[in-house]
Order: sequence, then structure tokens, then C-alpha cells
Amino acid sequence: MALTKLNHSSMPTGSVLQVVSDTPTSTFSTQSTNYNFIISKAITPSSTSSKILIMAVVHGAAQASNIELKLAIHRGGTALTGEFKNYASQGGYIAQAIPCIEVDSPQTTSEVVYSIRGKVGAGSGTVSSNAVCTITLMEIAG
Repeated sequence: MALTKLNHSSMPTGSVLQVVSDTPTSTFSTQSTNYNFIISKAITPSSTSSKILIMAVVHGAAQASNIELKLAIHRGGTALTGEFKNYASQGGYIAQAIPCIEVDSPQTTSEVVYSIRGKVGAGSGTVSSNAVCTITLMEIAG
């Protein structure tokens, strides 16, 4: 039996069309309340109706009592809805894996760069990430 090549347009809605991923060792440290770059990955959608599922895990730390590390997924320079955070306890230090998940509809067939950025969300002190972080982008047929 011969194999049939499927093109993206013949895939049903909800099908995964492509997956790109990266797992660099990221070093991030800030005392700023403005978002700073942690990790990014690009994807080129095959259709303007496609959705992009962005999944990332950032190993973050808050290094003072009552300080919050706030993360957001950005498309280009624009933060998408949703913020992900951890909060340091009275003990003064917390480190944990923070999952970040978002679905976006970029409505383009041009390359789109998604990034995870972090900032101090509450309190004052240093927030950081000095471990392996992961970002995965999945194009979903719309």
C-alpha cells in the first residue's frame, strides 16, 4: 500500500501541525519591576487560522522574604494575557519550577517569536533563574 502525503490544509481542526522546542540553560537575575528576557523560540505558522500552544517551564527563585517572581509569555514585544508567579515565604528563599501555558492566535504565516520574561511582581529584592528552562511551541490546525 502506498503512503499518502498529507498537507496541512487536509488536516482536521485540532491537529498538531508542527512542534518546535528548546531547552537552553538560561541565566536570569533582576531586581526590576519591568519584564526581562529569560527564554524564547520562533515558529512559522502554516496558516493564518492556526493557533499556537505555548508551553514553558522556568525554574525560578525569589531570594528575599515576601517577594514575588512574575512571569509572562510575550509575542514579539507584547505580553499576552496571563501571568505566572511564585512567591517567597517568610523564610526568605523559594525556588521552584513555574509552568507557563497559553494559546495564541497570531493570524499570520510569518515567523512569530514567543518569549518568557520575568520581573519582580511584589516586594523588593532579587528574582532569578539559573537552571535549565524549557519552551515548546505547537502549531494547532484552526
